[in-house]
Amino acid sequence: MNPRTAIAAGLLFLSGAAALSHQILWTRRLVDVLGAGPGTFARVVGVFFAALALGAAWAARHPVEPRRAWRRVTIAESAVAVLVLPVMGSVVLGDWLRPILGGAILGWLLPLLVVAGPAFAMGVVFPAVVTAISAQGGQTLRLYIANTAGGVVGLGGVTLWVLPSMGLDAACLAVASVNLLVALGAAWFHAMGNRSVADVGPLPPAGAVTSLPEGRRPTSMTNPSCTLPAAQWGRRRDVLAFASGAWVLGLEVVLQQHFAQVTINSQFSGATVLGSVLVALVGGSVLAAVRAPSGPAPRRWIGWILGVAAFAAVLEPWLLAVLRPGLESVPYQLDPFDYYLRVACLALVLVVPASLTMGAVFPVLMKEQVAGANPGPSIARLLAINGVGGWLGAEAMSLVLLPGLGLWLPMALWALLALGMALLAFGGGRRSLVCIGLAAALVMVIGVATVGLPQVTPVKDSRTVATRVGREGVVAVMRRSEDDWWITFNNSYTLGGSRAQANQERQAHLPLLLHGHARSVGVLGLATGSTVGGAVLHPDVERIVAAELSPLVARFASEHFGLFNRQALLDPRVQVVVEDARLMVRDRPAAFDVVIGDLFLPWRTGEGRLFSGEHFASVRRSLRPGGVYCQWLPLFQLTRPQVDVILRTLQQEFPRVILLRGDFYADLPILGLLAFEDGRDAAAIDWASVESACQRLREGPHGRVSDGLVRHAEGVLMMVVGDAPPIEPGPVNTLGNGWLEWDAGRNIVGLRQSWFIGVPAAEMLRQSHRELLPRLPERWRKAHDAGQFYLTLEVAERSRANVVGSLKAQVADRLPSALRMDPAIDWRLWPSGVKPSAGGGNPVGATD
Repeated sequence: MNPRTAIAAGLLFLSGAAALSHQILWTRRLVDVLGAGPGTFARVVGVFFAALALGAAWAARHPVEPRRAWRRVTIAESAVAVLVLPVMGSVVLGDWLRPILGGAILGWLLPLLVVAGPAFAMGVVFPAVVTAISAQGGQTLRLYIANTAGGVVGLGGVTLWVLPSMGLDAACLAVASVNLLVALGAAWFHAMGNRSVADVGPLPPAGAVTSLPEGRRPTSMTNPSCTLPAAQWGRRRDVLAFASGAWVLGLEVVLQQHFAQVTINSQFSGATVLGSVLVALVGGSVLAAVRAPSGPAPRRWIGWILGVAAFAAVLEPWLLAVLRPGLESVPYQLDPFDYYLRVACLALVLVVPASLTMGAVFPVLMKEQVAGANPGPSIARLLAINGVGGWLGAEAMSLVLLPGLGLWLPMALWALLALGMALLAFGGGRRSLVCIGLAAALVMVIGVATVGLPQVTPVKDSRTVATRVGREGVVAVMRRSEDDWWITFNNSYTLGGSRAQANQERQAHLPLLLHGHARSVGVLGLATGSTVGGAVLHPDVERIVAAELSPLVARFASEHFGLFNRQALLDPRVQVVVEDARLMVRDRPAAFDVVIGDLFLPWRTGEGRLFSGEHFASVRRSLRPGGVYCQWLPLFQLTRPQVDVILRTLQQEFPRVILLRGDFYADLPILGLLAFEDGRDAAAIDWASVESACQRLREGPHGRVSDGLVRHAEGVLMMVVGDAPPIEPGPVNTLGNGWLEWDAGRNIVGLRQSWFIGVPAAEMLRQSHRELLPRLPERWRKAHDAGQFYLTLEVAERSRANVVGSLKAQVADRLPSALRMDPAIDWRLWPSGVKPSAGGGNPVGATD
């Protein structure tokens, strides 16, 4: 590679790194504005690829002279650097436009406003560089390899380092500076080129052919892109360019779904698949550069390589079944090195073969696309066709094939498509038809057999009731017995279950009772619907709005969990909104008396946004005067520093936060962060109002409540811990920095920091409990003290302390009399491992 080509390749490397970095940043920011629904991701990616293709198409229709090509690169890269800046203000822009246009129109318009311009400019760059150095054959291929390799580095850099360390806004500026660096390099090339022209005299006009070797002369002086090798390809070249783009992007979509079933659903896992595909594309380009023959032979070579891609695709589900039997997840408790090594090995076996072989097709087409003295326009045209194919292929896979065919069959269909492309490359001779026909028959047999592969990991003594694949992932309803049902998302995350119905209802009961007279309720997260089922039991409630991101989860909650959510989704007071919970509260100012946040896992992609300062501010605006916000935390999925960051962030909007117990478990505790809109603390709670609300709940017309902890004010007092302790200054979680998501995503692998459970969590709660106890009226103190007793009992039981026997002997005495004398309480619902016996007595064997 001569120095001029090497420097051009270096600039394209930086340009590719910046381009993919921008795509990641655009996606994150527009999800902040438009919500984390699958439609947002699809629109951003769709606009990105469509605008790239349009930019390339424009470059094809408006060719530039080689001596002016570097100036075009300078203008395009400078335009990218400037046009990406509005992404930093897209939150404000979205908030300004939403009342004017409405959410639906904004969801389509904002990606166009933010993404289309810079992506269009990006599409102009590669053809201009090819024109600038008059790249031919292998030169063009080396430039393409450099550009794609830059994308790999950009993806890894922005995901692993730039975003976590700098935050989104600073990352946008940093990546824009890379575009400016490329623009400066191109400007320098342009200046040096003009100096050379001044020394040697004027260049021949564009399109003139002076010293091209025989066989490379254009057939028409007015159409320099029409050459003999291109004519031998005919329309096959365009069809193959389109189909290869569709195939690669569609493959990336389905592989993302496959990996989501066996790896942690954090943003690092998604980046692993995309990065593996890009690395494989670089490998495919190198394969094309090293092994692809010249002349008419590439058509046969492409045909064979497409055959290999077909069988790599159709065998991928079987290889996954062998490597992860029953879709068993890679254990996240492994040492980080071991975990990522296993994931990398999965990618090497599952992602690379098909991506690498198909990735060699388009580079060969570019290599053979000889375009005389000005190759840029013909390369631009090919890039535009390939980009449109990639966009449509990804859309077809996510919108049609995966929902319609399930998790595995799309791979067989993609294999058949590859064989069709192979037939096109071979030319349709009799021998080719026979070979392709036999291969297609074998592919169909292998593909149809994948129907028997599981789409969710079987659980002992359980069966799968329903499974659907959507853009958001794979959602399944599982059943072990008549009263044991649950929803599984992406084979790794259980969205509640029938056995936890009372605990999930309690998540609604406690904030509603503490409010005292709520009329309107917002529930952030539907799952099986049991939290909504708790809210419908309150006779004062007139309206409940429940937000659920997944349409499949909402559908399954309605179809299969009516028995366990009290048919709440059929209640006329309930409205289920399929959208991001952040948008639901943001778009409803002063709408709710109570807002309830479900249990969100911060390491899952996007869920950290539900603990951001911007979201907490939206929740506060959505509350009516005297309203209550309660966010439940799964302490068994959070570290102490993460809990502190959530508290610190919440206290910026709600300075006084009250801690609630959701249960008495030591190893699987949930904690409620409750805040009043008017800023009252735990000592200012109106317990007479709570007592009245409990009575209305007990006697309400909507169903029997058997949970003793919500039938009486004394039970509610047992669950109120006290005011949250002061949190030392430190980081907060915002949409811009994504602190919680990054920290949780790193910690989940290998569990570098322990979960905030057991004794450490109990000690924090004990401190808040002791500070509130003397501030309560005398009649309520025993009930409040009882809550801390049952937590102490559970911790002692789990640690096998010597005092367990004596503590169990006190269970009946510690119970408030209102609970002990209530015959309607179902003591099986008591949320701890050590439960009072029938009638609230001591557990059997307590004095042994």
